[in-house]
Parts: sequence; C-alpha cells; structure tokens
Amino acid sequence: MKDDVATVKQPMTVEEYIEFEEQSDVRHEFINGNLIPMPGTTDDHNEICFNITALLKQTLSKQGFRIYSEGVKAQISSEKDYTYPDVMVTSDLRDLEDRYIKKYPSVIFEVISKNSRVEDSVDKFSRYTNIKSLQNYILVDSEKMYVEVRTKQANGEWEASTYLQADKTFPVPALKLEFNLEAVYEGVSF
Repeated sequence: MKDDVATVKQPMTVEEYIEFEEQSDVRHEFINGNLIPMPGTTDDHNEICFNITALLKQTLSKQGFRIYSEGVKAQISSEKDYTYPDVMVTSDLRDLEDRYIKKYPSVIFEVISKNSRVEDSVDKFSRYTNIKSLQNYILVDSEKMYVEVRTKQANGEWEASTYLQADKTFPVPALKLEFNLEAVYEGVSF
C-alpha cells in the first residue's frame, strides 16, 4: 500500500497510528498525534546497525536480553510519542507483551549522519530521557569513526563520553560490555 502523509487525517489516535503503520509501506514516527515519515538510510548506516545488532545478539541472547533493530517501535513515556530506534536492547519481560512496541529498553543506539545529527543528538535524546528504564543512549557516526556514549547517573543526570578510532573500544555500561570500534564499523569505508 502506498501512502501519502498528506492524505492521512491528522492528528490521529494511538490506535489509528498502530493500525495505519501496520499497513504502510513507509515507517512513521508518531509524535503528539502526528505522523513523521522516516527517511531511507544509506548502506553504511545499514551495515553499522547490522554489526551492532550482531555483536549484541552474539553476546546477550543467552542472558535473557532481546535486541531489536530499526523495525520495532519504542514508546516514550506516554502514548503520544513512538519512534524507531536504530537498535535497542531490553531484558524487561513486560516488553514481550507487545510484538510491535517496546516500553522498557535499557540501551538505545542511533546511527547518525550529517542529516540526522541534530535530531538524534538533541531532539530524540531529550525525548528518550523520558524512558525511565533507559541507561545508555549511544550515538554512532556513519561518516567517521566516532561514538558518543551517554550514561544516566544515579541522580538522573546524563554524562557523555566520546570515543574515536585511536580508542579502539567503547563501553556499553548498562550491559557491562565493551565493543571494538573496528567490529562496529566492519564493512564501512570512509
């Protein structure tokens, strides 16, 4: 089904959004009752998402964690804000109740580019901080070897650390993991 956002009645309810999204050829985020179409991605973006998902799956699947990549929605605190994280990790059993929506991720990865840098590092981040279970928000640049790991502190504040090619690895504190930068960027040429 081809859909045109201009022809969709807006704003819509959550139920209308979920029904619409199940039949749509284009993914949409849902913010305050409005549809926001998701742009396509590059092959480097896709490769990085695949690498992160594979590393997580290889390490965590036997420990009760579930890893979702790009096609599963995260609900941000209320039923008015849904987005598609590039990669998210949850171990909360309540997230098994809904096949389409996850409400309790502990880690979210977003793969950024020059077009999504501000949206992902500022706007999405401020929305994602409303997910109480979220412990790490990790930005992975698709145009250079650069990773920013944001970690929620005990007082609720967020701290950020950056990692470059010279660092070789970066931590995922909530999962007690350390990833090799080369493995995350495998198959990507700058």
